[in-house]
Amino acid sequence: MKKFFVVGLGNFGFNISRTLMENSCEVLGIDSKREVVQYAKDYISHAVIGDASDRAVLESLSISDFDAAIISLGQDMASSILIALHLKEIGMSRIVVRAVSEDHGKVLKMIGVNDVVFPEKDMAVRIANRLALKNAMDYLPISDEYGIVEVDPPESFIGKSLRDLMIASRFSCQVIGLKFPGGNGDPGDLSGKNVNFKIAPSADDRITPGTVLVVIGKLNDIDRLRKSS
Repeated sequence: MKKFFVVGLGNFGFNISRTLMENSCEVLGIDSKREVVQYAKDYISHAVIGDASDRAVLESLSISDFDAAIISLGQDMASSILIALHLKEIGMSRIVVRAVSEDHGKVLKMIGVNDVVFPEKDMAVRIANRLALKNAMDYLPISDEYGIVEVDPPESFIGKSLRDLMIASRFSCQVIGLKFPGGNGDPGDLSGKNVNFKIAPSADDRITPGTVLVVIGKLNDIDRLRKSS
């Protein structure tokens, strides 16, 4: 079982912790606020009240053999940097820190933090791309050039098989999944439980009304697919 140490049990840290628990991981969380810790205790393996910027507190928790530490302290940049330094010194193998600004991220990288994340920025980019790109329903960046995009297929695709559409040869991207309504769900609603998802569809699978294509490739190529008629 993987073990994770989470510093800061606010919204971001709590949801990270809860999701790790749902994936059968052990989670030790720490926060300086008693009410936050009391609430988290019902959802994670262990939650303690303490000041994680105090190296002695960290050492008392025996966390050097944990798989990773996640630091999420809101706007408290100084404390997150200090805690990251302490964790590196006591032997934490992987450290993930939520950064609140570009400068914060630069300092964290300078001290050798493995993973620096910008959740607000990443979500803003994802929403903006989803709103701005024609027929795009959701977007997951892989790199500056590549991504995975949920695409509402053009009307001309309906009724045709993937073989007929020749997406790989025409657009240089790959359909890796099909998402479509199942059961008695509303054909226009692909967000709830009445949804089927097919991974690695065959060339004979047909695009039916309500189907969404899950496509991987260069963003420019996926954009050509979206704009096709």
